[in-house]
Amino acid sequence: MRMIRRLTIILLALLGLTASSALAASVDPAVARGKVVLYVSNMTKLEKARAAAPLDPKRVATLETWRRNDTALVTWLKGLGFGVRQVDESAPSATTHGADLIIVSESIDALEVANKYRATPIPLITFENDILGDLAMAGQKNHRDYGTDDDQRFVDIVNAPHPLAAGLAAGIQNVLIDEHFKMNWGKPGLGATTIATLRGEPDKAAIFAYERGATMNGEALAPARRVSFFLWQDTFEALRPEGLALLRAAVLWAATPPS
Repeated sequence: MRMIRRLTIILLALLGLTASSALAASVDPAVARGKVVLYVSNMTKLEKARAAAPLDPKRVATLETWRRNDTALVTWLKGLGFGVRQVDESAPSATTHGADLIIVSESIDALEVANKYRATPIPLITFENDILGDLAMAGQKNHRDYGTDDDQRFVDIVNAPHPLAAGLAAGIQNVLIDEHFKMNWGKPGLGATTIATLRGEPDKAAIFAYERGATMNGEALAPARRVSFFLWQDTFEALRPEGLALLRAAVLWAATPPS
């Protein structure tokens, strides 16, 4: 049964690479060419767990899933045409030199990254909602300004004309292969553009963005484009074509210079 589910995930991901190209017609795929993504993730937890005594097989299996999702996402980004430079969460902010886009994985420790990239004038996408407050993209209170909901599968597209909506129709979209996944959300400031919310939870934004110069939380101004996306540590491999289309649109939009 596990093997069948795994094959299903792989097949959907492969199909999604084609389907997302058609769905995300409002963003320019050529923008990826020649651009470098700085992919920030945790690159030590798995090794430490494998070396721990006594060994915790469940912990190791969980971290292997996180690592596999990070690796698959990096491969996918390269498939879009980006160059990708992977760095650990502990890397200093100086490693952003030469990067055109920063992506912060959900595998990072929020305390390690915190506000490291807050003032960086490089577009940024975060999957880790625990740093939304540090980035001034939302408030600081967990479960009120940001959070994670269990048993999620759908998002509600509330801004279909926007390029970040990937050409999907307004309303409910099925973005994950089943309903047993976590989904991150945040409550952005008034200067944000909300693209999608959790189904039945209009105050919980699954995808939202700030244009460069837009007012974020606490009247801070966005130093470059900023995007919050709903991915959890184990959900990249579980994205349906619609979810991949939304992620593709987020990456390409963020990497596109504002007009």
